[in-house]
Amino acid sequence: MTTPFTKASDIADYLATLLATIKIDDGFNTDIGTTVYRGRRMVDDDMVPCSVIIEGEDKPGDQVSREEIKITQNYVLGGYVRCDPDHPNDAAHKVIKDIKKVVFGDGPRMGNRVRAVSYVGRDIGPRADGVPIVFAVVHIAIEYAEKLSDA
Repeated sequence: MTTPFTKASDIADYLATLLATIKIDDGFNTDIGTTVYRGRRMVDDDMVPCSVIIEGEDKPGDQVSREEIKITQNYVLGGYVRCDPDHPNDAAHKVIKDIKKVVFGDGPRMGNRVRAVSYVGRDIGPRADGVPIVFAVVHIAIEYAEKLSDA
């Protein structure tokens, strides 16, 4: 699949499409693809399982041409799942594994305008003891050529 991404919103839409494929019936460990939120940071208990895309800061780089510039855009891809409140990290590790698989696995690629997709790290969200829901994230950076006239 070739995708001519020219702006961060194109990439975020594509990432939402990838996250939406994360379902147990499709060979994943979780159902965080049931609902994908773009930009939502807090979810209610009855919204779980779900995933979120949070767009971070972008960093402009070298000018590629008169109307194109190299951009490195940071994204946080996260998932909320129910868990054993005594061992929440077990479920969190499944979320992390699923996100890594869908972004870095053998599936579709982001096309020729995306020059690199880098793993930046992961985190398991802090939560109060005894809460049967856990949040885990994978941080990625995507380098692409943004067409400024189409931004």
